[in-house]
Amino acid sequence: MGVLFDSHAHTSCLSYCCDPEITPETYRQALREHPELAGVAITNHGFATYFPLETAWAAEFMQNPGMFDRHLDFGNRRLEKHLQEVEPLLAEGIYTGFEVEMMADGRLTLDPAFRGRLDVLIGSVHFMPGFEPGSAGLQEAWWAHTERLLDSGIDVLGHPFRWLARNGRVEVTEEMIRRLVRMAKAAGVALELNSHMRIPGDVLLLRECMEAGVPVTLATDSHSLAEIADLGYPLSVVGAAGLTLAQLPVWLPRRFRLRGAAAEPAGGCCSSGYVDGGT
Repeated sequence: MGVLFDSHAHTSCLSYCCDPEITPETYRQALREHPELAGVAITNHGFATYFPLETAWAAEFMQNPGMFDRHLDFGNRRLEKHLQEVEPLLAEGIYTGFEVEMMADGRLTLDPAFRGRLDVLIGSVHFMPGFEPGSAGLQEAWWAHTERLLDSGIDVLGHPFRWLARNGRVEVTEEMIRRLVRMAKAAGVALELNSHMRIPGDVLLLRECMEAGVPVTLATDSHSLAEIADLGYPLSVVGAAGLTLAQLPVWLPRRFRLRGAAAEPAGGCCSSGYVDGGT
C-alpha cells in the first residue's frame, strides 16, 4: 500500500486567496471524514503572512527585500499565533508548514528562526516582477530564479512550471521537464503534483522523477472547501503514468515517518526524507 499525505494546504488566516471558512479545524474534521488520508500539512503563504493585503499582492518586496525587514515583526507575530494553534494538532495528523517565495537577495519570505518548527517548507514561484508574456529573457530569468530557489533549503518545489505556464504563457516542453527533474535531483528537493494547477506534462514529470529517483509530493493546494482532501488529480496522474501509489518515492515529513511504521508503506522509510514504495 502507499501513503496518502496532502503536503500543501491553506487556511484563511495567512492566505488571502483562501476561502474565509477554512481554518485548522476544517482540516481536523476532513481527516476524520477521510480515513484514507494519513495527514495534511498546513502551508500558508509567506507573502500573505509578512505583508498586509495591499502590499502583498503588489509584490514590490520581491525586488526590494528591505520591505521584508520592515514587516518582520508584523509577520512573526502572525506566524507565531498560527503555529501555536496548529502545533497541538500533530497527534490528529495535522503538520506545520509554510510556502515561501525567494526575494532578490536570495532570502526566503520566512524568518529563519521558525524553520525548525516547520515540518514542510515549500518554495514556489508566485511573482517574477518585470516580466510579462513574451518579455525578452523571461525563460532565462525563470530558470535562474528556480535554480536558486531549489538551492535555498526548501523541501519541496511547489506547483512546478505554474508561473511560467500561466503568467508567462510559455508552453512546457519535454526537455524543460527533464531539465527541472535534473535540477531537483541535484538539489535534493521533491517535486509536487499539484491539484490546484495542472500542467499537461505532469505524467511525464512523474515518470522522469521515477527514473531519476526524485521524490514527489501529492498536494491539493487547497484554497477552497471543495478542494480539501481531494487528491483525485495526483492519483489520476499516477494511474496515467502506469504506476501505483505504492511504487512512488513519496516525500514525507520527518515527524510523520517517526510516528511509526504503521503509517508507512511496506518499503519503509529512507534517510533522505521520502518513503520508497513497496510492492
